[in-house]
Amino acid sequence: MNIKEKIQSMNIPSVLCPFGKELKCKEDFEAAKPLIKKLLCDEEYGVMPEAPESISVEVVSENSKFCAGKAKYTEYVMHAKVGGEDVSFPFYSAIPQKQGKIPTFIHINFDNLMPSKYQPTEEIIDRGYAVFTVFYKEVTSDDGDFENGIAKALVKDRSVPNATGKIALWAWSIMRVIDYVETLDFYREDALAVIGHSRLGKTTLLTAAFDERVKFACANDSGTSGDAITRCTRGESLKAITDRFPFWFCPNYLKYQDKENELPFDQHYLLSLIIPRAILNGSAEEDLWADPHNQLFSAVLAKDVYELYGMKGLIYPECIPDSPFKLQDGDASFHTRLGIHYLGREDWNIYMDFIDKKINK
Repeated sequence: MNIKEKIQSMNIPSVLCPFGKELKCKEDFEAAKPLIKKLLCDEEYGVMPEAPESISVEVVSENSKFCAGKAKYTEYVMHAKVGGEDVSFPFYSAIPQKQGKIPTFIHINFDNLMPSKYQPTEEIIDRGYAVFTVFYKEVTSDDGDFENGIAKALVKDRSVPNATGKIALWAWSIMRVIDYVETLDFYREDALAVIGHSRLGKTTLLTAAFDERVKFACANDSGTSGDAITRCTRGESLKAITDRFPFWFCPNYLKYQDKENELPFDQHYLLSLIIPRAILNGSAEEDLWADPHNQLFSAVLAKDVYELYGMKGLIYPECIPDSPFKLQDGDASFHTRLGIHYLGREDWNIYMDFIDKKINK
């Protein structure tokens, strides 16, 4: 399949002309970013909550002999004051026992274990990375209940059209962990990565779009409403995702059910907000629900914005290669591996290989 020809047939709005005016340089695009953010908030994810008035971090426990003594494991509780209300959630870290600046992952995960099904912690440590974990359900539940966790303080009225959804709340929690991480002695400003899988890959992209401290956004199998073009999908439709998970998004998003071609944007708009920082998208050959082709098309379309900044973006062939493949020669990364919907060692190592190269590690 010829990539450019397929994209041209899909009636996708240009991110270089998002509001009827062509964006010709990086200054134009920087000026347009606040409007693109507002568009995505109003029509898809809901309003991103403001930063808190203050935060404090409580250390609950420490283990300096973690991973055979190679790392220190710590459990924390994040406390934040928002609009005069107190919110809190736990998070966790494994930090290599070494001196100097350390590249760091913040992983929004499906559990709070180290290691876990989706996080090969010792392998991450052995490669010289620190890793912080946020268990998303300890931030707020993955359902329509907005009276628990941070949701109770941050979402006062879910009936308004652009009310904050759960993806935006989980993204907000990652930003608070970044607030803490950047105060640590080993923090390396050019080497902070956020990583997540599936719905948490969507969360990763939204976090990076709104927080420029994220230098590497690693979105694994994020699919519909993440990194995949919504139009002409072979997989999960906008109606399917919003029927099952309407609480992830703002109420406005549901009006596009079976009307994807009426969207005034598509998911490459979200990717564009991360540029000029690095976007690392991963997919799986058998994960048709996430639609690896449409994931790739979104990354290809984001290349136009990278070029405004004098960068190469994703370097890709004329036609979609057979799986597995890795495209890592440019300023963005895209890979497809064999298998199904999953985040495993293979994906982590592909992401770390790209980051290593970019930070000259």
